[in-house]
Amino acid sequence: MQKVKFVYPNNKDSVELMQSLFDLDNLPSEFGGKTSLTYDHEEFSRLMTEDDVKTAKFWGLDENSFNPPKKGHAGHAGSEVVPEP
Repeated sequence: MQKVKFVYPNNKDSVELMQSLFDLDNLPSEFGGKTSLTYDHEEFSRLMTEDDVKTAKFWGLDENSFNPPKKGHAGHAGSEVVPEP
């Protein structure tokens, strides 16, 4: 409980605490910083697929045991969604 600090954008002490702990140029604006972040699901999926391929290569998995999703199809390799009856 002593480690948790609640911060408020209109409270001078809160703002000073955030400035002392974080680089405001890299902190998202939602938390009082100056950075605007946008989430792009296609880009995120592409990056995760690249990470999956790197991990598979690291562990020595062959290409037949790992099939990344095709372009435009997000999801985990080898996963399949089956509708319930």
